[in-house]
Amino acid sequence: MILSIFSNQNFIHLLEMFFWMLGAFLIGLFFGQLLARTKSKTTYEIHDFEDLKIEEDNSKIRATKTFERGGKQMVYRAPLKNENNELDFDRIGKSSIENKNNLQKIKGIGISIEEKLNEIGIFSYKQISNLNSDDISRITELIKFFPGRIERDDWVSQANKLLNEDKTN
Repeated sequence: MILSIFSNQNFIHLLEMFFWMLGAFLIGLFFGQLLARTKSKTTYEIHDFEDLKIEEDNSKIRATKTFERGGKQMVYRAPLKNENNELDFDRIGKSSIENKNNLQKIKGIGISIEEKLNEIGIFSYKQISNLNSDDISRITELIKFFPGRIERDDWVSQANKLLNEDKTN
């Protein structure tokens, strides 16, 4: 049986390849170890880089202190005044950060868009549900949003649905 295995030329060829590969591996391992030993024995010289004339630049801001380390306090931005943003808050409705809704539940409003809406004074579903086309175009300009995107995502009807869900709960 064993003799029949060695009579197969494919098996002998594979066995020969195995030993060649094993030999190459062992030679590589030996020279790798030898090289690692010689590198660990050499010492690296420390050069003085006086010719580069590197000077410390103190004019740049290094780091800002964090709040935990006594740094700057968080500042909440107040909504812009009515005369600046030209939105009719008497018709839309007024709201504040204390009674704000999660506007990100409306498709098309992410974290940054919600922050921009809060900056101009829009905090609730009720305000968005009361928007008309003039208000939408003005909001698009104020928050620098894609024109027509508010209508395509249909924020007004989404806000109405969310407002009705809040009333039923």
